[in-house]
Amino acid sequence: MEVIGWAGTALVIIAYYPQIHHLLVERCAWGLSISTWVIWLIASTLLLIHCILRRDYLFMIVQSINLIAIAITIIAARKSNNLCPYHLTVARTAAGQ
Repeated sequence: MEVIGWAGTALVIIAYYPQIHHLLVERCAWGLSISTWVIWLIASTLLLIHCILRRDYLFMIVQSINLIAIAITIIAARKSNNLCPYHLTVARTAAGQ
């Protein structure tokens, strides 16, 4: 059964990759809500505290990964100063240009 937990942990890591990669490579945070990510950061912190109190090591690892990935996302989004070609096209289309 523990394999299922580790598979879920691997998926957490994989799930963050496209967002973080886009932020770091394209420096584009178009459509990203910093407020949402801050709420997720707070939620992950509370869940990590819960895991520590319960001594649930697997979920401690998952929440630690969440905290790191969310922090990287927030920092990279705050430094973002670009609109990637894809989102530039989407923005122009939405504006009717």
